[in-house]
Amino acid sequence: MRKRLLALLLSALMLLSLAACGSDTQEETSGEETTGEETGTQDFGGAELVVATWGWAEAGLMELAADFEETYNCTIVVDPTSGNGDRLNKLMAERNDPTADVVMLTKSFAETGAQEGLFEPIDTSVVTSLDHLYDFALDANGYGPCYSLCRYGIMYNADALEQLGLEPPTSYQDLFDDKYAGMVALPDMTSTAGPYMLVAMAEAMGGSQEDVTPAMTLMQEKKDNINIWYTASSDVVNAFTTGEANITVFMDINMPGLMESGLNMVWVDAEEGSFAAPATINVVKGCQNPELAQLFVEYMISDETQSKVAEAMNEAPVNKNATMPDELKTYLAFGEDAMSSLKEFDETYISQAKEEWIDTFQRTVAVQ
Repeated sequence: MRKRLLALLLSALMLLSLAACGSDTQEETSGEETTGEETGTQDFGGAELVVATWGWAEAGLMELAADFEETYNCTIVVDPTSGNGDRLNKLMAERNDPTADVVMLTKSFAETGAQEGLFEPIDTSVVTSLDHLYDFALDANGYGPCYSLCRYGIMYNADALEQLGLEPPTSYQDLFDDKYAGMVALPDMTSTAGPYMLVAMAEAMGGSQEDVTPAMTLMQEKKDNINIWYTASSDVVNAFTTGEANITVFMDINMPGLMESGLNMVWVDAEEGSFAAPATINVVKGCQNPELAQLFVEYMISDETQSKVAEAMNEAPVNKNATMPDELKTYLAFGEDAMSSLKEFDETYISQAKEEWIDTFQRTVAVQ
């Protein structure tokens, strides 16, 4: 009897011990559910991630970022500093105490930023979707990748040209022809597209990126035919809506807006080649939230987010696995064939040569 009582007592003690262990395990699991650790997410306690980008891109970016904010318990704050040059200058001025955590710049301006030491290298243990991107979207030195792409080509108001009995242009060189005098808006050399158009023309005219003389000479000789040398997208939109310009070299993402305003816009792939202006995303060196910033880079290039880029931002995704509604494929570049047909440039060389080109342009072309 004593042995049986002892055995029952030992069994009861074992059951109590197992119950306690089960309770501890349940509490730990419950704790993981509230922090998100079991899914690999982190709670950043309402941290504010400052993203410097174009003012016109703010609404689309906030739409894309909604899931990111919820997943990581943070808030995206947009710094809508205007043009690429303005954002780059602000980064340089704040290099010792940056206010931005993430910056979005076109590829040529991002190259300058990298050379100035303004960015953190990408942490590939966090940013794991890099191999899903087209090759041109990757940075050879390990800095931020591209997250979207705009395409530049010729576009014109067909009604305006028809009223004047003019055939549409087919090349960038055509735009300097006397018959289009006073109708054309072209990118200033300080803009993203200016140096690209210069090199594309130079190569077609027997020069090269190392020798842009043929194209620069044409600009100098025919400068009076160009009505507007623009530095901002709004300059072109305003010029078309007021009739000051009817032909331009401009981004494909602006076609829908111009058409919705009642203009009969037509796109032309120039004989010299339409060229891309990829937009990059970089983590700012010395920023307040470097870990969250790296996670945001991964979020922006992930398959799921990239499939939303076209609708939210009216820009082409650069992830090979991304999808896009058919109606947007009529003017946005999409797929391997479209991406491979776009003219590419040596961003490192252009970044180094641009200052000299700008100086020559301002002294000899952009003067009355």
